[in-house]
Amino acid sequence: MQIHQKRFLPQGSEQSRLRQESNRMRLLLLLAVLYGGVTSSIVLQKMYGRITSPDFPNTYPNHKERIWNITVPKGYSIRIYFTHFNLELSYLCEYDYVKLSSGGKTLATLCGKDSTDTEEAPGNKTYLSTDNTLTVMFRSDYSNEKPFTGFEAFYAAEDVDECKELFDGEPLCNHHCHNYVGGYYCSCRIGYTLHENKRTCTGGEVSESAQRSAPLDSLCLQWNVCLHTVSHSALVRAALPTWS
Repeated sequence: MQIHQKRFLPQGSEQSRLRQESNRMRLLLLLAVLYGGVTSSIVLQKMYGRITSPDFPNTYPNHKERIWNITVPKGYSIRIYFTHFNLELSYLCEYDYVKLSSGGKTLATLCGKDSTDTEEAPGNKTYLSTDNTLTVMFRSDYSNEKPFTGFEAFYAAEDVDECKELFDGEPLCNHHCHNYVGGYYCSCRIGYTLHENKRTCTGGEVSESAQRSAPLDSLCLQWNVCLHTVSHSALVRAALPTWS
């Protein structure tokens, strides 16, 4: 006959454990009530669009955070401007604000309706991202003494002129830079060859005789882009009078 021995915990220890579990459940429930649905994130990948504060044009709710992550193709930046802006004003925009960031850097933190010495409101200003991404974050604190209607903003992708940029302090292209919508390409002068990196030109200048013999009326660059010119001799013939 087997005798099963029951293990008993001291009554005080069991009650303490139950109280701890109960308190933990209450805390988790409280956090779920306070923060559930407060923060939301929206991904936007269109070339243009409109974003607004929650419940716009009505008063925005308290204790709300919403984030828009905007991404466009490489070769573009994002320009954003506000057509309506009315947030609670606080010192250094500590309470309610709209924060713009791009490339890991904060472009602006906005609040109020008009700019002050220590706070910035957008007014008629536009903001440009540093790369092809832009994050817009709206945040409201737990209470507002007055109703505020939030914001309305529009954004659009904008072509980047890479030919104006520098690479390690040097021009992007060694010789010629050609910008087009969404990108760029480099080309070289006669007698040089474009390097595998598609930026620098290698080789040497050709002799004067080779330059004179080179056809000037059909100078083709990469991608079959040709620049057509009139030769010097043709210009001379055109300038001579015609005798009958």
